Amino acid sequence: MQRKKLHTKKTLVLTLCGLCYYGSGAFAQGTTISINLPQANIQGRTDYTSLISAGTYNSVISVLPSFSVKANTSTFSSTTSGTFPAGLVHMRLASIGALTLLNLGGNNEVALSTTSGVLYTALASVSSGAITANARIATSSQTWVAGVYTNVVSFSTQGVLAGSITPANFTLSIAVPSFISPPINVGTTNILVNDLNFYRSANGITGNQIIPISSTVPYIPSIRANSSQFSFSTSLPYNNLPVTPVSAISSTLSGIATATTSNLTNSDQALTSATGIAVPTNNSSSITHTYSISPAQLKSNFIQAGTYAVPLTYTWNKLSSAYPSTPLQVQSTGNLSIVVSDLGELIANQSSVNLNFANTGNYRNGVSVDIANHLRVSKTTPYNLYVRASSSNFISGANTIPLNVLRIGPTAGQTGINTITLSSTAQQLIQNANPTIDRNLNIQYSIPASETSKLLGKPSGSYTATIIYSFVAP
Repeated sequence: MQRKKLHTKKTLVLTLCGLCYYGSGAFAQGTTISINLPQANIQGRTDYTSLISAGTYNSVISVLPSFSVKANTSTFSSTTSGTFPAGLVHMRLASIGALTLLNLGGNNEVALSTTSGVLYTALASVSSGAITANARIATSSQTWVAGVYTNVVSFSTQGVLAGSITPANFTLSIAVPSFISPPINVGTTNILVNDLNFYRSANGITGNQIIPISSTVPYIPSIRANSSQFSFSTSLPYNNLPVTPVSAISSTLSGIATATTSNLTNSDQALTSATGIAVPTNNSSSITHTYSISPAQLKSNFIQAGTYAVPLTYTWNKLSSAYPSTPLQVQSTGNLSIVVSDLGELIANQSSVNLNFANTGNYRNGVSVDIANHLRVSKTTPYNLYVRASSSNFISGANTIPLNVLRIGPTAGQTGINTITLSSTAQQLIQNANPTIDRNLNIQYSIPASETSKLLGKPSGSYTATIIYSFVAP
């Protein structure tokens, strides 16, 4: 019996792909990896790097794979706070299994985009293992708004039988914190009342306090005084301690479109409308608080030289409509100080005064001249007013008339002024009067009938003397 040898033919077909992707697939929802962007990096405009788990590499055969990354969309988006460009997030492989990559050449950093970017091309076979990557967030070019921003990210392999990465993709979540960050203490705002013209100006006087603020949320600023009245201190003379309400000061924000103006009180006063102040460009701004005192308030409440001070509390409240839904309130402390200098001014509005003896009736009855608003006095401390002549007589050429013929005093209705007999020694017209601004004095110059005998027999002519008014007796 002849045996036949049976032959079975089998064909092995090996299909080689020039470029194959594994694990790229559709961007189905997978796991979520969360990164919390620190406040310090936003304020400092410094990059933040976080080590993340990017999945597991499953090796099929000892080949030389390359690894890539891409994002599903060109932006990270938030349901509450808008978007930011995906390219602000940069990926770089840190390790694959036991293989550490950070210090290896050819290990590239890739800015996320919708186009795959090659992270690493292996120079030797790569074993299976967990993949970690450094996610670097560039902060400096973005205005960050508080919220949770997401994008779907895919790590993939390339090459012949390059293996796969699981999961195929994951949701990368970046949380931007909600914060308002002013200084803890903003310092003292000093308003220096060192010129009498502040009392006369239509605008009075203002003082500014510039407060740097970083924020990722819109906010409404407010202010309150910690007392209803200013405290007062001085080393200068005073007759009465001033009682000055803080409401004499108005406060507003300069250069803010939504700003409102409020008088200080010991309760919080909002300094903007309900729309508040938006998140500033690059998350940083300087807010100028302006404090104003009108001329009327200066004259009513800040006329005594010294220091008027009150502690302040600054408050910033997140808009309730902004993310997150929980309230956010931040407070700082400061002080407001109004410093009134020892100021004085004495002006004679008329430079000459004439008493004419033109007939016998003048000699019989005496002569007087009333001058309205003759002197204008301003002084921020209690004051005395003195008057004297610069010579010992009225003089006309070689002829003289004694000074003591002349009386200086108030006109009818003018109060607070003594009547004095003129001398070359200072005589006190006003004693310890309260501080005043632009007080007008009505003055009477007279030679009474009892003194006219001293004029008899004097040659006709103009007898003159220079009269000096002063706050101190020389």
